[in-house]
Amino acid sequence: MTRLSLGGKFVLAFVGLSVLFAATFGTLAAYRLQRALLEQVRLRAKGVAEELARDASRFLPTPEGLSEAPTSSRLTRRLVAGTVLYAQIVRDGEVRFTDGRYALAVPTGPLTRPFAVEERRTRGGTAYLDIFRAVPDYPLDRQTYVRIGFPLAEVHARIRAETDRIILASLMMAGAGVAAAFVLRRAILGPLGRMNTVIRLIRRGDYSARVPTGTGDELQLLSDEFNTMASAIEARDQELARVNEALRKANHIKDEFTAAMSHELKTPLHAVRAYAQLLLEEIDGPITQAQRRDLEALLAAGDHLLHLIEGILRYSALEAGGIQPQVGRVEAAVVIEQACQNVAHLARQKGLTVEVAGTATVLADETMLRQILINLLHNAMKYTEQGKITVTAANRDGQAVFEVTDTGTGIPKGHEHEVFEPFQRAGHPARREIDGIGLGLAVVKRYVELHGGRVWFERASGGGTRFTFTMPAFTMPAGDGA
Repeated sequence: MTRLSLGGKFVLAFVGLSVLFAATFGTLAAYRLQRALLEQVRLRAKGVAEELARDASRFLPTPEGLSEAPTSSRLTRRLVAGTVLYAQIVRDGEVRFTDGRYALAVPTGPLTRPFAVEERRTRGGTAYLDIFRAVPDYPLDRQTYVRIGFPLAEVHARIRAETDRIILASLMMAGAGVAAAFVLRRAILGPLGRMNTVIRLIRRGDYSARVPTGTGDELQLLSDEFNTMASAIEARDQELARVNEALRKANHIKDEFTAAMSHELKTPLHAVRAYAQLLLEEIDGPITQAQRRDLEALLAAGDHLLHLIEGILRYSALEAGGIQPQVGRVEAAVVIEQACQNVAHLARQKGLTVEVAGTATVLADETMLRQILINLLHNAMKYTEQGKITVTAANRDGQAVFEVTDTGTGIPKGHEHEVFEPFQRAGHPARREIDGIGLGLAVVKRYVELHGGRVWFERASGGGTRFTFTMPAFTMPAGDGA
């Protein structure tokens, strides 16, 4: 048997290493490229679906959207033109609008989540994404959603072209390794060992490691290129570290600002309110009726400012994730009564009545539940000039369902999407004169979601608005009972 020389063994080993390195590089590069391009397409497709869902949310309640035989597909035509294969709008499980090559849209089962993506192929073998997006303001069980077919032919063509380039680059890298193996042989063994050591260090996270240079040959060029790549990786890692540090500092500054706001604003405000109350109680002597009215206005303004500050602090804590519910058994009737007492003065000022009906036992954070009801009652009274506010609670199908209904002006059409957004107050400019900064309903939504529930609103019969939210109902553990 012919024995290979050390040089031959080196050549075979180096060639094998070069081929393996090139193949690994090509495979990883092709895989990451494919993932990146497909993710870009998914994001674009999701954006198109979100846009169509928003348009459908505004269009379906219109007279044309509610008709039995709609004649316009203006919502989908502009999306289909050169963008998607087809687009559909489904309401209550029935296709109401269709545009494009809708024959591609194969029948499917009911939509079980707000957003779904499936990859399919046409009969001709063309790949596309079948995308479903629930229409906002419609519960999922209504089966009201939009559906689009997003083509993948372009991205697949680009993947094939880039893959060919990666394969060519990998082959060139392997060829260079073979040539270097025959030219350098034994002289390359030492530098190669050092290079392998550096590769292992970088793979472990030591981006400062570099390949020693100075051989004056092709290996030095390879080392220089490798060191350039390592320098770029190290610079990127350092930049990411700087960005993370800046983000940490910004978050720290925000926390300091919140703490300062709590101390520097609330502390003197409490003092102002306390002195106003002392003056009203005539501790320092009698006051005139005009002075009493002024002091009451001052105290009311202080209470309002305190409410705004507490709302901002509460929302900041929610954004920072610093609030988590401490759940336990809560009797809804008790919490509703406390919330009604909190807003009783506002009801008396406007001549409104508050009616309470029903009862429920909830598994919730009592403080959060009370704040939810207070915010909803405040909101109802701000936009109600006469009539009444109704609060109901009931246990239904393992959930506690609360409703707060007013007889106010209601939410103007076209502004429904603003209701739960922070610092937004839905409606025409005249509503901007009403006190508040638009955080009450945003806090309600966050608190309800922290309990695993949901909140929504609808137009009440006879005018006004009905806000509904759900929370887990308390269930008596097995074996317990009277």
